Amino acid sequence: MIDHDSENAVSKSIVVEVDVAKAFRLWTEQIRVWWPVSHSRSGDPRTKVFIEGKVGGRFYECASDGVEYNWGAVDVWDPPDRLAFTWYLGSSWEHPTRVEVHFVAMAENKTRVEITHRGPELIGVLWGQRKHVFSAAWNSVLSKFEAFAA
Repeated sequence: MIDHDSENAVSKSIVVEVDVAKAFRLWTEQIRVWWPVSHSRSGDPRTKVFIEGKVGGRFYECASDGVEYNWGAVDVWDPPDRLAFTWYLGSSWEHPTRVEVHFVAMAENKTRVEITHRGPELIGVLWGQRKHVFSAAWNSVLSKFEAFAA
């Protein structure tokens, strides 16, 4: 994993041994399988995470009791190259941060997955208080995705 964190953004990247279209599908369509259950609002070890594949679609979790927790909303849906969404976790729905995920083809069966999480222009001083949490969380998420894609 490569970190490129700056004052205004958390940026991470990994390389997975699948083509770009498959990497995008695994990230979006199979997220309920690989997302770390420790990273949820409910704390439910059986929670499932979903991304609705369209602009305006929800990014959310559904706990085993059926309660849904909205995490954000998709604002860019450009398969297989890019998706972006607002992110309410660590801030609030009134003041979300923003995450972009790029899938960059490096070879026939090799894709670089790049995450950029921005927020100071959106949530002000709260960004400085939460940035290290976002950075650590994306390390965990990308490690899980890397293992799942393998």
